[in-house]
Amino acid sequence: MRTINKIITPAYGKGRKNVGSKPTDKKVFDCLVPMNSEDAYDKGGAYWGRGKPLRVSYTKDLTYIKFYRTK
Repeated sequence: MRTINKIITPAYGKGRKNVGSKPTDKKVFDCLVPMNSEDAYDKGGAYWGRGKPLRVSYTKDLTYIKFYRTK
């Protein structure tokens, strides 16, 4: 299973939280968050609203997850 699919799990209308602090001793990955066709909800159903593309930075072990909008 791809790591993004472990992060974007079914949310049932709930939001998503950032986890941990950015590590200095582990590789940090970054990718776009898959959104639905209306661009207001991610593929798991969490509401983000419309705006700049939503991204997530994370470690493979998921001890660090940070959602953010591009500028």
